[in-house]
Amino acid sequence: MKTKRPHMVSRGYIKGWADAEGIVEVIDIQGRRGLRQPIGNATVVNYVYEPAVLTSDLEAAYGQIESDGIPVIVKLRNGAATLTSADMAAMIAFVDMHLDRGRYADQAKVRTPAVLVKTGWQFEDPELSLGDRILLSQSHPDVLRLATLGLEQWPWRVVQAQGLPTGDGAVLLWGPAKGANICTVSFPLSPTRLLIIGEKLPDGIPLLPRLTANCKRWIIGAPGTLNLNWADDGGDATT
Repeated sequence: MKTKRPHMVSRGYIKGWADAEGIVEVIDIQGRRGLRQPIGNATVVNYVYEPAVLTSDLEAAYGQIESDGIPVIVKLRNGAATLTSADMAAMIAFVDMHLDRGRYADQAKVRTPAVLVKTGWQFEDPELSLGDRILLSQSHPDVLRLATLGLEQWPWRVVQAQGLPTGDGAVLLWGPAKGANICTVSFPLSPTRLLIIGEKLPDGIPLLPRLTANCKRWIIGAPGTLNLNWADDGGDATT
């Protein structure tokens, strides 16, 4: 089933940054604008994950991952001390999905020429949509899948923070040096909670600048925490 108004950053997730009226601050990097929006409208791009060629229902798959993952995020926000193996699997799938979406967040309108070989050696020249390209990438060996790292066996902790934003680039992968193996995955759960899977992050690490710089299309914050005039102020998204 086609989803007309999918969110490029999951609605149930960004609800954690909304005020009592359901408002968040959003920076649209491509549109070079900052605005306040209800979460129902934030990061919406019509039919963005609808495949043009392939038949898999990507949005339905994402919907199931969100349904399983959001309750685990809520548990972690609320201070749950332990997670079941099913909780961990759901959380890893959610973070993997967020990472997957983020890779292509600035390519919603990109169409890629392709050659389709049909039965009887008939050829067509379709254009692949973003949904097609994401589906094809899921079987590509060079695209990192967090589920392959054995994160269930790594330490999990939620640490206190202040004024954390989120966005399509909110999944950060850390290693001891450039090119080294990943040893830590971080992901904001709310403006005041940061999930860290793996080794502890060193004190003073530039988390906010790296997070906002890693976002390609959308940065989201609680009302009053983002620089909505960022395009006129040198590209600094935080106040």
